Amino acid sequence: MTLRTASSIFLASALLAPVLSAQAALTSSVTNTAYSPLAAAHTINFGNTDAPGQSENSNAVAGKAKTGDTLLQGTLAGVDYKYVDGALFNNTILIQNTAARPVGATGNYFSVGIDSHQKGPSTLTFSSGLSYFGFLWGSPDASNTVTFWNGTTQLASYTGTAVKSNANGDQAYARYFGVTASGGDVITKVVFSASSNAFESDNHAFISAVPEPETYAMLLAGLGLMGVVARRKRQLRR
Repeated sequence: MTLRTASSIFLASALLAPVLSAQAALTSSVTNTAYSPLAAAHTINFGNTDAPGQSENSNAVAGKAKTGDTLLQGTLAGVDYKYVDGALFNNTILIQNTAARPVGATGNYFSVGIDSHQKGPSTLTFSSGLSYFGFLWGSPDASNTVTFWNGTTQLASYTGTAVKSNANGDQAYARYFGVTASGGDVITKVVFSASSNAFESDNHAFISAVPEPETYAMLLAGLGLMGVVARRKRQLRR
């Protein structure tokens, strides 16, 4: 067997591995970056200029939504997304007792709180399941909560202490927080809530759990090559 053939078979096996995994879990990560550290992630940037991995998404309007209203919706990398409630702000300085721009954020940023300007909780839903979701978490505190769901099943919930042990709303502090699903679980809904003002974030990013067409093509090519190798082995044995 040639090195190229062996590499192709390994690639096909690697692509199949996630499908065969049986252990359900969400794994969280924290990095000192403004954007997702994963190159495959697609970023929703709330109407700013293009971000890494982003195609044009629609209907980004800064402002606030009435309770139960759609704040933002669009399509990115073939996945429809919709935010209900919360607010998009574009201030360059602190909005007293309301919100502060996350360190590293540019343009509009997302905020959830308890007053009429940014009523929460805010629910973000997707038209298909995700294997990864992340966001820049600004001025984290214990009153900030993000909850991940697969349909009606809650997968995990995190507070600001997930990114800063003494989460006290420090406006000079921000980290990129992400979760990865495995074991057959996918993320279909993310809920942002805060028991005080405010839970600010930016650069929301995701990776679809459904492989993109290029991945399917690689998988089929790898499987086809494995079939050819198997036939050749049978012929050599005759």
